[in-house]
Order: sequence, then C-alpha cells, then structure tokens
Amino acid sequence: MTTAVNIIAAPREALLALKFEPTMLLPLFAVLVANAAVILTYYSHVDVPWLIETGMQNAQQELTEEQREAAANVVENMSPTVMGSIATASLAVSLTLWFFLNAAYLAGVSLLTKDGFRLKRWFAMICWCSLPLVFGSVASIVNILVSDATFLRADRMNPLSFSSLLDLEPAGANAFRQSVQGLDVTSIWSMALAIFAYHTWTQRGLLDSALIVLAPPILIFGSIVYFTSG
Repeated sequence: MTTAVNIIAAPREALLALKFEPTMLLPLFAVLVANAAVILTYYSHVDVPWLIETGMQNAQQELTEEQREAAANVVENMSPTVMGSIATASLAVSLTLWFFLNAAYLAGVSLLTKDGFRLKRWFAMICWCSLPLVFGSVASIVNILVSDATFLRADRMNPLSFSSLLDLEPAGANAFRQSVQGLDVTSIWSMALAIFAYHTWTQRGLLDSALIVLAPPILIFGSIVYFTSG
C-alpha cells in the first residue's frame, strides 16, 4: 500500500523500491477489478440492442437483415450480465497479455543492452505504472451512475477520454482515429510514468527512454494506419 501511494505521490521513491523488490499482484488486481467494475456497471445500465447496432454502424458496416437478426438473437439469448461477464473476462485476458508482452519486450531490450533487468522486474514496473488507470475507471463508474447511461456510447463512458473532453464523434472516423479517441488522461499519465520508470532504472536519457517504452504502441498504431488507409 505504501508503494501504491508513492507511485502517485512520490514516483521516484516507489520506483527505486520496486527496482530491488519487485511486486505486481496489487496493481494488477486493482486494474483488473476496476475495469471489471466499469464493464459490469455499464452493461447493467446501457440498452444492449442499441449498443450492438451502433457499434456495427461505427465500424462502418452496413447492417443487413441477417446481421440485424443475428444481433437480435444474441441479445435475446444472453442477459446483459452474461454479456458483461464475457466482456470482462476478455478484457482481463487482453490487459494481462498486453502487460506481459510489454514486459517481455523490455526484457528483450535488456538482453541486448545488458542492463541486468529480467522479465519479473519489467512486469512489475508495467503493472505499477498502469495503476493510474484505476482513476479513469472510477471516473467512468461515477459518470455511468450519475448520468442516464441507457444510450451512452462506450467511448463516452470515461469523462476523461479525448472523445469526451473534445466532444468527438466516432461516426466516419477511421480505426486509428477511433483508437486515439479512446485514450484518456490516465492513459497518458501511465505512459509518462513508464517512461520515467525506465529512465530511472536504466539511467538512459528521457528521449531514448520514451522511444524504447513507446515502441510497441507506436508500432500498433502505425500498423492500424497502414492497414486501414486507402
């Protein structure tokens, strides 16, 4: 808990402690539980048929009669709780895998640069640097509870997202723009914290640290632009 407080209030102190005593269960559990709470709360308030149809429309897909019937069958056969539970499990697996892949990538960089940091330490760093995402989840839950979430778009759940702050519309936006609109202030905070952590641990410059830490998301966004353009 001391580390949890320090990662927000005194990040350098927390990161130096983690450098020698890496832990990861608390931040990983907190992030996964917070995201699960958001999804379950959202599915218990939103109009699920509307959510499915608007999701397909925002993906720039024309809804055929067969697709409408398929969506209706899904809604009819699955309760919002079941759908929310499936979405929660999928997100938990995706987030954990994303954290692990980022840690494995940094461990690979460590092998090349011989800085002596192994996979466990990088995984701990990624988990702790993701702790600010909990604030975004809390903001989302509050937003869902205090507003009429019946027809609340998924990208507007989080009032700290760029979509909410800049009042951006998903209709007509390409995959890259939709991905960027889905980012929020706490995501930027988390990435900045990871860059600072890498800089603190390896003593590399901030620019080099940023390029190394942000290489995976840059590669993903670049791939999205490449495969969705033209």
